[in-house]
Formats: sequence, structure tokens, C-alpha cells
Amino acid sequence: MDDQAERISTELSLLETMYPGQVQYVANARELRYTSTGGTLVLRLPNGYLNQSADVPEVLSASAGKQDLREPLKQRIAACPTGEEVLDSVISGFDELAEGVADRAQAESDSASQGGKTADSKATVIVWLHHLLNTNKRKLALSPSLPGVSGVTKPGYPGVLLYSGPATAVHEHVNELKQQNWQAFQIRLEDDEEWLLSHGTGVVEVEAMKEVVAEVGKARKDVFLEAMRMNYLTSLYCFSKPRDESPEMKVSPERYHTPEGPDSPLSAYSIAMAIMPRAFSTIPYAA
Repeated sequence: MDDQAERISTELSLLETMYPGQVQYVANARELRYTSTGGTLVLRLPNGYLNQSADVPEVLSASAGKQDLREPLKQRIAACPTGEEVLDSVISGFDELAEGVADRAQAESDSASQGGKTADSKATVIVWLHHLLNTNKRKLALSPSLPGVSGVTKPGYPGVLLYSGPATAVHEHVNELKQQNWQAFQIRLEDDEEWLLSHGTGVVEVEAMKEVVAEVGKARKDVFLEAMRMNYLTSLYCFSKPRDESPEMKVSPERYHTPEGPDSPLSAYSIAMAIMPRAFSTIPYAA
């Protein structure tokens, strides 16, 4: 065995040790095949390889996924010294190129996935208002600027806004409303799911809280009431008294739009009677 053949044999043995099961050499064709999880490389060793000639390994094929890596790999091989063992360097260079392809593919996949998630994400927002009386505000509440938003609005004391649909559209509409001048504007619930309302699509205005409860349905009723519950108590303490009520501060379930009437465990009347029996004669009215 001449010196060239012995050096090639030694180099191939070293490669088989470094990359067990990944390197195959066909002596008759002088072809070296390297396979990894990232791709496949096939080289041909020219007759002058490891001589003082300028012969370097020839790239027959180099691919990672669907990406052809022959040209960038040839550029790396061209920078290798002639007459020296370079197969390990060539394989390392191929692995780096294949990893770059995999990283870009993963980044594109993540970007597409995130983009799809953003496009498909849903949201539901419930807003409690001290009151909703102004005609212009009521019209604005019923007119989201972006399509796809469904919802329910209840004017009066308190005012309630419920919007559901594409997250971007819902939050943009809520933010637009928030910029208006409100005595109190409080987001009471934010959900990352879309709520199906009984009226279907679009935004509708209802007169009473019980109608809002009917819109959200039994599946969402408890969640909605939980979001509104503390506001019933707040209304008893803080809401301005209607001008036509007597100084004795009458408590009417219809006045506060309780969903189940005066005997409901969650009605404003029942809660008030349970925890503050003397409040009605002592609480001053708001101006």
C-alpha cells in the first residue's frame, strides 16, 4: 500500500470512529457518503487527493431537508489546504450548514405558528360602568371598528359592556371606548375564549341585567354573575339615587336589574338585606 492509500485508509478509519454508522466508503467509486439527522453528503475523492496537487474532495450531493448545500460547501472546501486530510473539516462544515438550515426552518415554523395563533386567538371582555346614558356613547358601544365582534350592552345604572370575538378587534374596541370620559370604567373579566351569545353575531343593546344573563347562557352564567356580583353591592352604596325615588331609599330589584328577582341569593336586595340591614337609613345619597 502506497503512502497516499495508507493515509486515506487511516483517515477513513478515524471518520468511522468519530461518526459510527454514519460514514460509508465505496472504494471502487472512491465515494464517501455521510448521513446525519440534518442531511446527507456524498463526496468523491479524486485520484490526486492527499498529493501535492490541488485536488480536493468533490461534492456530488449535499442537502439538508429540501435545501441544496453544494455551493456553500464547495466554498468551504476551496478554503481548505491541499495535500492534507480535510474530510473531517468538510463533514463539520456540512453539519454547520445543515444546522443553519434547521434553525431557519424552526424559526419560520415558530413565526408561522405564532402568526396563526395571533390571527386565530379569541377574547371576551366584560366592562362595568358606573352608568351608561349618553346617546353617543351608547352608539359607539354598539359599533366596533373592526369586524367579527359580538356583544351585549346594557345602559343605565350600572352600565355593562360585554364583547367577544377576535382578540385584536375586541381589545381595540374596548380601548377605544376606554378613551371616552367615564365616571367609572372597570374591566371585570378578560377571557381568552370566545363566548357564544344567544342573539348570534353583532352587538345588541338590552334593557336589563337578566337579559345579559340570558345572552351568555347557562354555561357562562356563573362566570358572568361572579364578575358582576361585587358591583351589585357597590351600586347600593355608591350609585346616584334616581330623582323619582323617595328619601327612604327604596330598593327595587327592577331598579338594579337583578337577574332572578328579590329572592335570588345573588340579588342586590337579598345581599343588602343580609349584610347591612340598617344601611338604608344611614347612607347619604350622592349628589
